[in-house]
Amino acid sequence: MHIQLPIDVITADASHVAKPPKLNKLNKRDASLNSQSTNNILTQLQANKPLPHPAQLDLIIEQLKSAKNPVLLYGGGCVDVNHDAQKLAELIDAPTFLTINAKGLLPPAHPLSLGSNQSLAVGRAVISEADLVLAIGTELGETDYDVFFNGGFQINGTLIRIDCDAQQLQRPFRADIALLSDAQMAISGLCTRLENQPLNHQAAPLVAKVKQALIEEMTPDFAGQNALLQLIRDEVKDVIFVGDSTQPVYSGNLGFEALATRRWFNSSTGFGTLGYGLPAAIGAMIGSKAPVISLIGDGGIQFTIAELICAAELELPLIVLLWNNQGYGEIRRYMEEGGLPLIGVNIKTPNFEPLAAGFGAGYRRITDKQQLLEALQKDIKGKQPIIYEVDEADEFLLEMGKSFTCFS
Repeated sequence: MHIQLPIDVITADASHVAKPPKLNKLNKRDASLNSQSTNNILTQLQANKPLPHPAQLDLIIEQLKSAKNPVLLYGGGCVDVNHDAQKLAELIDAPTFLTINAKGLLPPAHPLSLGSNQSLAVGRAVISEADLVLAIGTELGETDYDVFFNGGFQINGTLIRIDCDAQQLQRPFRADIALLSDAQMAISGLCTRLENQPLNHQAAPLVAKVKQALIEEMTPDFAGQNALLQLIRDEVKDVIFVGDSTQPVYSGNLGFEALATRRWFNSSTGFGTLGYGLPAAIGAMIGSKAPVISLIGDGGIQFTIAELICAAELELPLIVLLWNNQGYGEIRRYMEEGGLPLIGVNIKTPNFEPLAAGFGAGYRRITDKQQLLEALQKDIKGKQPIIYEVDEADEFLLEMGKSFTCFS
């Protein structure tokens, strides 16, 4: 939506507009309010989340009990759900997928978690062969379930959707059973109903088999990029990754396992734009007070590199992991595979060391795993942003990839 306010409206006097009463001063300020008028005011002051209807929760339980091979899909709408998300997966005993924004809901090595691999063939097969799919807080959108835009994502079983947005319950896949509800309340309600009668679908062996297939299909480049991300995750406590549209982000959207929710987000989970990763990382660092890694390419950073000076002014120890493939590598690859002439993708890459210095930032050319570990320990406690330039052709990435283990 676009809301436009004329300048004369923005600058107009608003002293005549009554401010809503504060909840904690309501009774003291006007003791004459009766209970009905008080309730009306309270209703206006707060937006209540939709609660699940008990009968619908009972219906979902009946469907789960009769299912032979259900699958659970968690989306970004579940990021604030507590440990009940893991508990429900275990009570249902179902293979569980996490959208990109739901990373961290289940521990990386959880025996029922298949991570964010629902766009890959082996992951899709699990969903298409399921006789029941329970999707909670997920839009079932292309950038989570058809990230390669090659079609083929299918839900053939009974689809049960739980979402707080009524319109979302019927698009792009129409639900057979639709429950309008806050995710936490719905999941808690389902857990309560299953606590004394957990289901047994023998899902763990299937999940283990699919995990092995995913590992066998892993390319050296994919392994190296995810090994790099995993090393940083394990070295820097509570680190948040903020990504642009760049190769390590594409790989991480599939293979990276977060240790908690709200630790991985990027612009390539929708209609994103180049350059987002740097300013968004600055915002994440200001808002969270946590260590932040900005993942961005040599092409993308040129859209917003001036924001480095903002991070320098604020003395933020933001680490910008700059992935250098001398141009718009992903677009270039698509052109090459499609037999198209390479136009506008082999751009001139600047010398980032003096460029960083000009913006008040530090610079390191990362060429070794141990060098990276030592740099992280020092720079994450510093008082200036710093660029870590990594060339996609570096041998140390392939070496790291050889020891990389998915789902860990």
